[in-house]
Amino acid sequence: MTTDNEIAKKVNPPKTRKGKKILESREPLIVENDKKTVILKGAGTSGMINDVLSDIFKIRRHNGVMMNQNNAILPFEDSAPLTEMLKKKDASLFVFGNHNKKRPHNLVFGRTFDGQILDMIEFGVTSFKKLSQFKSTKVPLGAKPCLIFNGDVFEKFPDWGIIQNYFCDFFCTTKTSSINLQGLEYVISISAVEPDTLLLRSYEVNMKKSGADSPYVELVEIGVSLDLKLRRTQLAPPDIRKQAMKVPKAAKIGKTKNITHDMAGTKLATVHMTKQNITEMPQSKMKGSKRKDDGEGKVVKKKKVESSEVSEDQVMDTS
Repeated sequence: MTTDNEIAKKVNPPKTRKGKKILESREPLIVENDKKTVILKGAGTSGMINDVLSDIFKIRRHNGVMMNQNNAILPFEDSAPLTEMLKKKDASLFVFGNHNKKRPHNLVFGRTFDGQILDMIEFGVTSFKKLSQFKSTKVPLGAKPCLIFNGDVFEKFPDWGIIQNYFCDFFCTTKTSSINLQGLEYVISISAVEPDTLLLRSYEVNMKKSGADSPYVELVEIGVSLDLKLRRTQLAPPDIRKQAMKVPKAAKIGKTKNITHDMAGTKLATVHMTKQNITEMPQSKMKGSKRKDDGEGKVVKKKKVESSEVSEDQVMDTS
């Protein structure tokens, strides 16, 4: 499949080194960079939506862009201006907020693939608590959270499974191979109470002494706190989703011969050796079993003299 960058190179090739570098940086990679998020406002917003977008930007500050200007964009009606803006910012995730009489306190989460809209999920904000309403916390802004999903709605309905996948993509953009228990200090809980209601809560993890090997874990709410009501969705068709989730062959870890892993992750290996002849193996010989040569090439063995075979003459000599 030809990407947008390849088409741009053919139609309007870059004339400067800087333009060439920009197009090369936007080409597909075997291991993609951390996803950037654009947070923008619609033509009209409310005070609640402004506060929500501001707090979401604080969470995503390490890899996000906040657009303070109002934009006459309607993502579900015409997504072309939105995709152009995301291309300029080289971002694949976005959060759009607006407010009108038909859809008050409106919030749209979305993501793109190959320069086109992949998924869009629209929520209505029914309740919200700002970060400033909670006590000061030691959790640094932009810390990698531990996500907890509550409710069987995520498993019953396929659309909610995609919503779960989106929030994993949104909050956990940096992949890690291992986690230190002491570094686990931030938890985001996402609960599906009803088929159209989503509760988002953030907690700080406090570990205290419990008198046992494992510490006592206490969760303290720190915000953002959001109550969302699902309004409408625009999800990608199965063929495009399959293409978006395709892993390149170069990124796949091939199966190594004779190496396996158990349930605990311990690496196990099978070693194959040639058949060994035990009779030909070098053995350490005792000093008493050595043989002597009599000079003629014949080996002379020392005989042990038992006490019962001593002659009478030898007895007389000893006396």
